[in-house]
Amino acid sequence: MHETSLVMGMFDNIVKVAEEENAKKVLKVRVKIGKLAGVVIDSFIFAFDSLKGEYPYMKDAVLEIVEVPAVYRCFDCGEEFEVDNAYFPECPKCGSLNVMMISGEELEVVDIEIDV
Repeated sequence: MHETSLVMGMFDNIVKVAEEENAKKVLKVRVKIGKLAGVVIDSFIFAFDSLKGEYPYMKDAVLEIVEVPAVYRCFDCGEEFEVDNAYFPECPKCGSLNVMMISGEELEVVDIEIDV
């Protein structure tokens, strides 16, 4: 389950920020996860909740996940469209396969709320 290592890396960075800001604790962490990021959200949540007690500042933190859809743009007609998978997405407007992903692979901490 690679979600555990993702959460551990995220915690390391959050703790650094909390220390730099002289925080007493982290209250909330908001994370964007793209539909095609290769992250199982339930496993990510489980890892977050299981590990947060082992990190300074994190024991009371709440995780908020913002799910980002997979969106492509067609180079031929300019249409932007959502897909459920990344296997040869076809433009629903013109049928072209000449498309580019513009969102859906994100995995980033958007913000953290701290108590100072």
